[in-house]
Amino acid sequence: MRLTKLGALATAAVVVLSACGTTTPGGSAAAGGQPDACKNKKGSSATEIHIYSSLPRQGTNTEQTNTLVEQIKSVVDGKKVGNFTIKYFDLDDSSAANNGDWDGTVEQANANKAAADPDTMAYIGTYNSGAAKLAIPILNAACIVMVTPANTYPGLTKVVAGVTKPGEPDTYYPKGYRNYARVVGTDDAQGNAGAEWAKSLGKTKAYVLDDSQVYGQGLARSFALGFTKVGGQVLSANGTSESFDAKATDYSALAQKIKAAGADMIYIGSITGQNTGKLWKDIRSAMPDITIMSGDGVYEKSWYDGVGSAGNGTYLTFGAIGPDQLTGDGKTWYEKYKADHGGTSPAVYTAYGNAAATVVFAALTKAGTNDRYEVLKNVMATKDLATVAGPITLDANGDVTGGGITAYQVETSWPPAFKQLFASKGL
Repeated sequence: MRLTKLGALATAAVVVLSACGTTTPGGSAAAGGQPDACKNKKGSSATEIHIYSSLPRQGTNTEQTNTLVEQIKSVVDGKKVGNFTIKYFDLDDSSAANNGDWDGTVEQANANKAAADPDTMAYIGTYNSGAAKLAIPILNAACIVMVTPANTYPGLTKVVAGVTKPGEPDTYYPKGYRNYARVVGTDDAQGNAGAEWAKSLGKTKAYVLDDSQVYGQGLARSFALGFTKVGGQVLSANGTSESFDAKATDYSALAQKIKAAGADMIYIGSITGQNTGKLWKDIRSAMPDITIMSGDGVYEKSWYDGVGSAGNGTYLTFGAIGPDQLTGDGKTWYEKYKADHGGTSPAVYTAYGNAAATVVFAALTKAGTNDRYEVLKNVMATKDLATVAGPITLDANGDVTGGGITAYQVETSWPPAFKQLFASKGL
């Protein structure tokens, strides 16, 4: 998951030439002009600026999100911007009813809460791409910039044939301008890297599964396209990803179906909370030696705790530079984090929580005011900004430029072992 660069001029930064067409701020506004949605959006307080984050704070996600909140808070909470003091609000977009995973109704309520607060200048989140689809339009109507440390679905910002859906990404920006950025890469690059890795491992026949969620489908379809491109055969339905039922109590029949198809590997696009423990165990029971590969949606200890030894041997990719592979200031940050946390390494997204908050704080500092439009322009114009995750430049879509994909393998325990870095290349 990466970032991209915008334009040189802040006033031109919100003019987007998207893959779906040309989008000008505010619809009827002239190119480079202020969007109608962004007019008269100065805060009401003379002393406070508010920043909200919205992340799943329950269930299997807390290993990641506890560290994200810790990093965001350390970068922005209580800091001064001119005469203003930043006040940070940590919102939970998960629910017990959804087993601690993100809940669309809760996410929409969070976005509306931030939009209704006149002193909100930025929204950091979401963790899940499906939640982002719901939040972006609400914040777009309120001229609030949103910066994610973790969303990787390509369709939030661009068109990828065979991966994204009709109307994406324009459907998420009802006011005709971009207000969303990410400091991690997109899954067309992560899936493509996984496909290259699979080829290098000698794999030729893949069965591709997804959990039917936005992230899982996007990642799995990206892998399928990439694998076909490098000469592999995709055996799942229609030569692309096939959804599994995350509420199933048994996957033995699915495992036997995959075995009968003659696959020499299985690729799974999913988040941890989608019954991955049972899925991995049933697959391993039927095919003890099958190669399994997955992405960063399961790159967390809670996944390994759920799958147990069935997870051993699994190949995992992370859509950015892993924390143990950061260099320069990032390596210094990594070592300090471990020292401050009793030797525990940061979760894989931790550095990107810090980076997302750094992008927001830098934009607030440059804006020097509590005007949402000025903050938005400066976020979207981010260029060569030093962060613990490396220098960040955003392109016109709000995506990060450059970056890499980190490859790991679970051996006999958690955490997984680093294997190699891939350049970040889309399909």
